[in-house]
Amino acid sequence: MPATPDPRSVVHQILADYRQMAARHHAALKEHCDVEGVMDGEFDAYEETRRVAALEADEKLDTFIQLLTDAFGLPDDRPVTVLGADGVEFQVTPGRLDETARTAFTEGQCHALARAVAETTGWDTVVLADRECADEYDSCGMGDAVADGLCICQLSHLAAVRPHDGHLIDADGARDPQDVRAEERFDIVPMSPALWKLIDTHPTWRDADMPVARSLVGPLLDSLGSPSTGAKAVEVAA
Repeated sequence: MPATPDPRSVVHQILADYRQMAARHHAALKEHCDVEGVMDGEFDAYEETRRVAALEADEKLDTFIQLLTDAFGLPDDRPVTVLGADGVEFQVTPGRLDETARTAFTEGQCHALARAVAETTGWDTVVLADRECADEYDSCGMGDAVADGLCICQLSHLAAVRPHDGHLIDADGARDPQDVRAEERFDIVPMSPALWKLIDTHPTWRDADMPVARSLVGPLLDSLGSPSTGAKAVEVAA
């Protein structure tokens, strides 16, 4: 297991990296300015330099936040914003599996929780796939977003599979796969690398909020009375 990073060292490295980047950006922009700091070069070239600098700053910010999260963890005494489906924002307190967390991680972040459970337990993951393609341009891949014979619009919900009974595990608890099949709407399909790649890259799915999802795995397993590790799941594909 990797050693926990020293928080002080992480902060110092972030400060050093940021200062180095800021100095480069400042020098690059100065090339377009006169001695008084007023832009006197080609406006398009100046704006392009600013655009490139902004893109790098955005990428660096994402990296810095990830480093800080790894070093300090998320706060457990206040909510953080979790992005759900259709741009809906949920205020979820890390480590607290309350009604808001259950809603957020069934309405937009089910893939994050399924993956987090699988990381912790070694259990398999599955997708509930609609048997019919939506065939709509705003949600359907129209043949271009397909993996393992499934269109992106058919991928409805992800869950982990508890090995000793095959129940589907998500933020709402445990569900018997036979109940899902009885609805005759979904097929239960094992997740594959190709399906994960489709979900991770297609714009209709939110970026997986793994830090918050991981904080909820313990409370979820405790609520189920499930062990934290287990053998690979039983076969559940229809």
